[in-house]
Amino acid sequence: MRKVHLIREFAPDAYEFALSSWSWIGTGDKTPRFASCFGDMFLESPDGWWFLDSVEGTLDRCWDSMEEMFADLEGADGRAEYLLEETLNAALGQGLHLDEDEVFAFLPPPAVTGTMSVSSLAPLRFAIAANLAGRIHGELNGVQPDAGASALFAAQRYAAQQAAAQEATARQAAAQQTAAQQAVARQAAARRAAAQEAAARVPAPPVATPQRVAAAPTFDAPNPRTDRWQPAAQQAGYEPQYAAGSELDYAPGQTSAYDTGGYAPAPAVYAAPAAAGAHATGAHAAPVAAGGYDYVDTAHTADSGQFSQYIADQYNTGQIAAVDHGASAPAQPRLQQGGRWSYA
Repeated sequence: MRKVHLIREFAPDAYEFALSSWSWIGTGDKTPRFASCFGDMFLESPDGWWFLDSVEGTLDRCWDSMEEMFADLEGADGRAEYLLEETLNAALGQGLHLDEDEVFAFLPPPAVTGTMSVSSLAPLRFAIAANLAGRIHGELNGVQPDAGASALFAAQRYAAQQAAAQEATARQAAAQQTAAQQAVARQAAARRAAAQEAAARVPAPPVATPQRVAAAPTFDAPNPRTDRWQPAAQQAGYEPQYAAGSELDYAPGQTSAYDTGGYAPAPAVYAAPAAAGAHATGAHAAPVAAGGYDYVDTAHTADSGQFSQYIADQYNTGQIAAVDHGASAPAQPRLQQGGRWSYA
């Protein structure tokens, strides 16, 4: 930022033109010595030092001597009141600068607008700025303008133009802001519509149809279904066992039956079978006579297939082989019944 002195000095003819419009306030016997950066002038007279405020349009005797005046201007309060130091720093901060013969002027002047704004500051030649301020304040105090040219009217017209321009700028900025907001709203609506359309194109997931689950088959666990045509002796881990007394008994002298081509077993008495699906009411029936045989297994009376298997097992385990030796078959362990159709 360029350094600017708070006090500015100008040529004598510049002071002369600047004060030519302030004669109505009584500057004839006073000599301008220097000015502020805003066109305010410090004047000397035989009775003291005067301050001409071009912004307020006043002329006041403020100091009795030069020493007193400079002592006041060196203080913070004096610089703020007479030299407008803070306003000067704000103007320089906005990038404004002054040439050797220029000062900052409020355009339009505060006498017309009633406000002092840094944004209305502009650099202007000192002589012109001070002369214009004197003419405006003179007209406000009843001084007729020279040759019919009214500085006050020009300032008012300029102020009106500036106000209109600022209002138009504000309306344009508001319109641009509104247009930007509407554009954002349209874009958001378009995105929502696209999302809804994309969601509509996605096929709905299939509705799960409840499937009927077949009931698990139930059965009596100790009595699994078996193939009636499969020999029970061939099942894994199975060892056929028969009840004692269930072996075939052959009569003496039947060994010669093989010579004739056959043998005749002794007649046997059978126990009365139980009803279908039930065990016999009694234990195994005893042999009717010596040499007879009991092949009735009451545990198998309800199943003819199991009974046939029993006969086949008798043959396969050597019960018939006893005929070759002429002796009875060895005794077999008694049947352990763990279920209706299975051996334990």
